[in-house]
Amino acid sequence: MLEDSSLIALYFERSQQAITETDLKYGKMCRTISVRIVGDRRDAEECVSDTYLKVWNTIPPERPNSFSAYISRIVRNLSLDCYRRKNAQKRQGEDLPFEELSECIAERPDDSQNEAVAEALNEFLSELPKEQRIYFMRRYYLGEPLSDIAERYGISSNTLGVTMHRLRKKFAKKLIESGIVSEGRKD
Repeated sequence: MLEDSSLIALYFERSQQAITETDLKYGKMCRTISVRIVGDRRDAEECVSDTYLKVWNTIPPERPNSFSAYISRIVRNLSLDCYRRKNAQKRQGEDLPFEELSECIAERPDDSQNEAVAEALNEFLSELPKEQRIYFMRRYYLGEPLSDIAERYGISSNTLGVTMHRLRKKFAKKLIESGIVSEGRKD
């Protein structure tokens, strides 16, 4: 498999091989992220295809420092958009992990708040012990089910659920301290 720098170079050369190599190296990761979010393999496949198109259209001029972070962010955002479109009229019994964060953020931040939320999140994550940071990222960035995370790290789902609840409350407090959300939003 190609190194990320060689992969990015293929995009700059406008070589069709870039898409093939991206799929070989990151296709499984992209599909996994997307399926966890949209819950349907066909929709996930469409999101992954849209991801490759978006990467093709943004490199160049973009030259990401971390290609895996770049592509995972794109597939995650496109998958979330797909999920929201498909579920705009109906609500299913179980919320997406990302919707659990609504305890912290009342509504989707507008563009002026995105940077402040990202800074607060990065600061919050840097303050957490490594183990909790991993749980938080696996749940809220990768969308992994609590049961999978608990099994992977050898803890009970109940213990992890309590830990995640406490982490959401800490993040809400961080957002309040940062002035991003008002005190009344705190649970």
